[in-house]
Amino acid sequence: MSEFVTVASTNDIEENKALVKNVDGMSVLVCQTGGEFLAVENRCSHQNKPLAEGRIRNGYIFCPVHGMRFRLSTGEAIGQLTDQPIRVFESRVVDEQIQLRI
Repeated sequence: MSEFVTVASTNDIEENKALVKNVDGMSVLVCQTGGEFLAVENRCSHQNKPLAEGRIRNGYIFCPVHGMRFRLSTGEAIGQLTDQPIRVFESRVVDEQIQLRI
């Protein structure tokens, strides 16, 4: 089982904002919504475009290209363009440091 890796401080990400991090060669989007820090692969499953500039609201991220919506906690795709979820990573906060398990 992989270990947790520190990727950012909780002060680095404002509410309903995200930070792109390269973790083990993968682009990961670390988001804050509803006071939680969640992490997903920075890739829309519709056309493989980055989600980084997408709007985050109420636990969802919207793809900036076509508006596909994904639930940040589960990766569930919501909309008509795809039913393929995005990859979600286990996250935790330890001493104000955001850690992910990739």
